[in-house]
Order: sequence, then structure tokens, then C-alpha cells
Amino acid sequence: MTRADAQDVVSLSGERGEVVGVTASHVPVPWDAAARLAARLVGTPMAVISAGEALLGTFGFPAACPVRRFGSGGPVSVGDLLTEPGFAGHPLITDLGVRSMAAVPVPAGPDRPRRTVTVLDTSARTWVDHDLAALAEVAAMLGSGDGVTDSPLAGLVGPAGDETRVAYAQRGFISALLDSLQVGVLAVGIDRRPVLFNRMLRRFCGLDETMPPMEAMTTVGARLHHLDGRPYRPEEMAVVCALDGHSVRDVEAVLRTPGAPDRYALTNAEPVYGAAGELLGAVSTVRDVTERRRREHFRDCELEMTRLLAASDGLEQAAPPLLKAIGEALDWPHVALFVVDDVADVLRSAGYWSAPGVYVDDLVPDRIPRGDAGPGLVWTTGQPLWIPDLTDPPYTATPEAHAFARAAADRGLRASLTVPVCDGDEVLGVLVALCSTTEYDEFLLTGLLDGVAGQLGQFLTRMHSRELTMQLNRARDDFLTLAGHELRTPLTSIISYTTLLTEELDDPEQQQMIGAVRRNVGHLQRIIDELIELTALESGHHRIRARPVDLTRVVEAAVGELRPPAAVRIHTALPETLVLDADKERLRQIVDQLLSNAVKYCPDGGDVRISAAEDGPDVVELAVTDRGIGIPDGDRELLFTRFHRATNARHTAIPGNGLGLPLVRGLVEAHGGTVHLDPAHHPGTRIVVRLPRHSRG
Repeated sequence: MTRADAQDVVSLSGERGEVVGVTASHVPVPWDAAARLAARLVGTPMAVISAGEALLGTFGFPAACPVRRFGSGGPVSVGDLLTEPGFAGHPLITDLGVRSMAAVPVPAGPDRPRRTVTVLDTSARTWVDHDLAALAEVAAMLGSGDGVTDSPLAGLVGPAGDETRVAYAQRGFISALLDSLQVGVLAVGIDRRPVLFNRMLRRFCGLDETMPPMEAMTTVGARLHHLDGRPYRPEEMAVVCALDGHSVRDVEAVLRTPGAPDRYALTNAEPVYGAAGELLGAVSTVRDVTERRRREHFRDCELEMTRLLAASDGLEQAAPPLLKAIGEALDWPHVALFVVDDVADVLRSAGYWSAPGVYVDDLVPDRIPRGDAGPGLVWTTGQPLWIPDLTDPPYTATPEAHAFARAAADRGLRASLTVPVCDGDEVLGVLVALCSTTEYDEFLLTGLLDGVAGQLGQFLTRMHSRELTMQLNRARDDFLTLAGHELRTPLTSIISYTTLLTEELDDPEQQQMIGAVRRNVGHLQRIIDELIELTALESGHHRIRARPVDLTRVVEAAVGELRPPAAVRIHTALPETLVLDADKERLRQIVDQLLSNAVKYCPDGGDVRISAAEDGPDVVELAVTDRGIGIPDGDRELLFTRFHRATNARHTAIPGNGLGLPLVRGLVEAHGGTVHLDPAHHPGTRIVVRLPRHSRG
């Protein structure tokens, strides 16, 4: 597009939503070059530079088309113009296909009109900080002059006719601009020789700032690898590929520098054309995405940890694959886990992992005391310990720490990070990672490893809790079994002797006392029998002998033998027949327990209903409902726990031992069914049993 064609193109100086037509006058080439630089730096196809109502420079901007400016004063950006009010049908969208834009004001002097650098993209995009930072650098360069001529450099280089000085000043400003960017920039000529290798790229690659561009490019080319580990060939570099005239987008590579951790780069590259359309070279931008890649690796690591911990029965099984996953995510060659031994008051090794070729077995102690160095210090303080270089004197103050550091360094291990594994404020162990390079990314690595340690802490807490629960269950079952067997013998003797005494005594009062003894002994014996049976059910030692049983007949027999108080009325809702595979004796126990509970907890009388029905072709549902005292909300979760009695039952004279419903639950679950309290039933209680119709055994 020529300057004569640039009538009514754009003004970026109006307020939000304003469209202003302008007539552009002749603008020197540097403005167009600056617009092209802005577009290349942020990877957009179009850029515009304006001052007041005058168009100063454009790049990639076709025929006349008005552009709206957003806001005023500071940098602004719009990720998708389609979502911006008032832009429907605007020529930017309909004629140019523009979807996103960003604008940065040029620093203005007292006598200089306000200028703006605007870039436009044909795709919706998220403008990130380094995009706006790059535009701000261009704007700063354009704001360097004093505005006395059309050249942005004229204020510093003298009269505009001094073309040589202007050219040198342009080059100096552009170099200074590119060196100040927070993104690496590499530019090459048509002969593939580098003409610019900016400061940020040198820092990213670990190069001296005085190294010539050609040597810098050769050095980096030798360190550059594909993500699969293959070395880059010179012709595969993004900036070289752009010399074919095509854009290169989002190419990832690994930079491997001896003695330093791997770094990951994301590269874009574009060809550079002259005013006549001739290819001049190519420029590429390089972003350091190492932190992003590490976070992605650790996300994968945490997911793998979740899977491993969920599938593991204990730390001994989980530790080896777990520590390997952590080491590979960090790309560090050694990871070790120590857990606290409360009895010996030491840290004990729970496992470690080393990368192939790394031998540190003799450096990993079996036990570590509390102390002022390494894992012992982390255990004592509960705070992470970061050592970027093990050989630095401040980190090897104690003889033990010095000896370990020298031995580790001799085997190529230079940095270490130790984090506590905690449950709340209690330290359960420490996680130690060693690296073969010096590292200085303390906050990122500590944060990542803290997340992993948190998962380990939760796992150790669960394992400890599960182990205690198992020990308590074993102790309880052992006690109940022992108590049951030990009590049965004397109770049997008491029943036998009281039976004989009843037959021999004629005194009614004495017979009444002996009868009371027999009733209480019988009650104790039933409790012991229920405890032993419940323990057998919960331990899986009680076998269910399933046969076809008619549930209707079982319920009718139980109701027929029940002797409820006169004030309690029993109602049934049963099909003619309802056959399922079950242990008839145990099924009767279930019905008896539920009916006796319902009657017992209706002390003032009322209706008790028992129903049975099919719930689909494969399930039978049995429900017992009463309108008695009910279950308080706070007791509902513990209703099927042994020995638990609801608070309202404990505060009345209603007898009970808290074993009836737990026994029902055990018998139902032994049949492969479920039992639950209907929370919607009020007043009173409704217990629902669901049983499979067909045996799964």
C-alpha cells in the first residue's frame, strides 16, 4: 500500500468507540520499520503507529479501514473483538478479519503529539505480559526523540540529512531495545549468519555477553535437542526454517548445558522482508518455558502418586515407584524418603531411588538422629532446607555435613532439597532430593516438592490410622472371642445348678430368686452368643448357606410367634410368595431383630408395619416401620455400630445392649445386601433391607 492509498485509514487518538478518518502525510521509513518490529516481536500480521490524527507507520495494513482505540493513557488489549460491545459489522472484522488487538502509548514530551503503537491479529488470543512489555519497549524507543523532525531518532543524531548517523543510531536503539526485552531474540541474514543475539537469549543459554553472535549461535546449536533427546541439526533451527518464507510457531526444544539443569524453550520465527518485498533474513523469539514444563511434569507426577498410593497397602510397597516418579519429574538423579521412628527417636530410611549410573547406596544412612544439619535439621525445624551448591562452605558447617557434601560432590551430586513430610504441625518424615547440577530455582522447586510431601503425609497418616484401626479390631475380636469362650463355661454351670435348685426348692420366694438368676444368666448368654456371632460375621468366618426361601412365609412365621404388648398393632403387606436365595435361619434372625426393635421402641403403643416386595427382577426389599420414639439426627450415622444406643433410648427405661442392628447389618451384608435407615420417615423409624434374589456364591 502506498502513502497515497492511505487516506482515511486510522486514528488511534480518539476515545473508546470513536472512529476518526485521517489523511496521512509522507512518513520516513523508520516508522514503518518500527511498526514491522512491533508486529514481529509479538507475532502479529499487522501493526500501526499513529500520532494525533496522523498515520506515521504501518506494517501489513491493507487498504483504508478505520480502527477503534480502547481506553486512554495506559496499555490496553482485547483478546476477542467479537465480544467487544459495538464492534459487530466493523470493517476491522468484516474486511480484515481482525479478532484481537493491543495498544501501548508512546511516552510523550511537552510539545509532542500523543503517539500509539497498535498491533492487530487475525486470531483471538490471550495477550500475555511479555507481549505488552515488547510493545512498551518499541514505544519507549519511539519516544526517545524530541519531535523536531519526522524521524524518531532525529533528536539524538542531529539533522535528518546525516543518513549514516541516523542508520547507526537506529541500529543502536534497536539493539538496546532487544537487549531490554524479557524474551530471547535471534536474527539471521539471508546467509544464515546471525546479526543479533540479544542479552536475554544469552542469559537463557548461559553464554557470555561479549561472545560474538556467530560463536554464540554455534554454541547454542550444539546444545539444542528435540524433546525426544535427538540433537538439533543446524537446518532444523526455527530461525533458519523461517528463511524459507514461512512462519514457524510454538516449536519446543531442550537446551542442555554442561553443569546446569536442562532448560526448555518455546520458539517462534518469522521471515524479514525489505521495502521491495525481498527476503532479508529471519528473526526468532525464544521464551523460557522451563517452569511451565516442570509444573506440567509435577502435575503428571502427582496424578501418578495418587494412583500409586491408592493401589498400595503400605509404604514399603509404594516407596520405590513413588520416589522414581518424583526423581523423573524433577529430572534429579536421587530421591530418598525417611520416616520418624517415635520409639528410637530417629529418622529411618523408608526407601530411595537413584537414576541409572548413580551409586549412592553407601551414602544413604539407615537412621538419622535429630541434629543441626541435613534431614535431621528439617525434622527438628519442620522447615524445608535448600542447598543450591553442596560444596559451598555455609552449608557444610558440621563435620557430618561436610563429609556428606564432599562424598556427594565426588559422585557428581551438587544441589539438594529436603522438605518435611507432615500431618498438620507434626513431622512424620523428610523427603530428600539430590541434583547433579547447581540449581537456583528455590521457590519453584520447594513449592513443587512441598505438594508431593503433602500427599505423602496424608498417605502416612492414613496408613497409621488404618494400622491402629486394624490393631484395635484385632484386639477387640480377640477379647470378645476369649471373653465369650471363657464366660460360656461358668454360665453353663450356673444355668445347670440353678435348674437343679429350682427342682429341689419348695419355697416360692427362693424359687423366685433362682428364677431371676436364671433369667439374667440367660440374658448374658444371649449377649455373648450375639457378640461371637457378630465377630464371626465381620471377620468373614460365618458362612451363609443360601437356598431358595419364601420370604413371605418367614415373615408370617415371625409375626405369628411375636407377642407384642396389647397397645402395639402389627400390620403386614406381603405378596403371596416372594422367593429368594438366602439362609432361612439367618433370614429369620433379621426379621425377628427388626420386629422386636420396632415393638420395643414403641413404649406408648402404636402401629408397626412390615412389608416385602420385589424391587426389579433381581432385588427384594424388606421394610419395618414404626411410629415410636425415633432416632435423633446426631445418632443416625452410628445406628449400626456395635454397642451404640441412641441418646433418647439411653435416657429411658427401654432395655437394650446395642447389638441388634449391628447383627442385622452383619447378616444382611453376609447375604450380599444392604440395610439403611430411611431419613425421610417421621415420626418413628423405618429400616429398609435390600437383598439380592439370586445367590452370588
